[in-house]
Amino acid sequence: MVSRMTEEEGSTTLVAELDGKLVGSAELNVFKGRRRHCAALGISVHDDYQHKGIGTALMKALLDLADNWYNLKRIELEVYTDNEIAINMYKKFGFTIEGTLKCYAIRNGEYIDAYLMARVRP
Repeated sequence: MVSRMTEEEGSTTLVAELDGKLVGSAELNVFKGRRRHCAALGISVHDDYQHKGIGTALMKALLDLADNWYNLKRIELEVYTDNEIAINMYKKFGFTIEGTLKCYAIRNGEYIDAYLMARVRP
């Protein structure tokens, strides 16, 4: 089940629950000013609940808000380059890789790269 948790000016957070457990969350943050047509998106699904359609349900709900309520043109996100599950899901929803962010974060004491991905509506 996906439900809206909070909505503040320009920011919406959704949560996914399964059998009373929080198994995922997603957020859409609309930019201001000249970038009002754009937003940053983030999705997180607990490792034990991947491959169960939770990320897809969260993505569908966020894109419905982005397209039908906020009328956004561009949605951006960052994803670790080795997160193939997420990358494939993002591609399924029309996101493309626009660049690579080198040494984006430290994970287990090592630098890891991330892709900058975006979906631009025609």
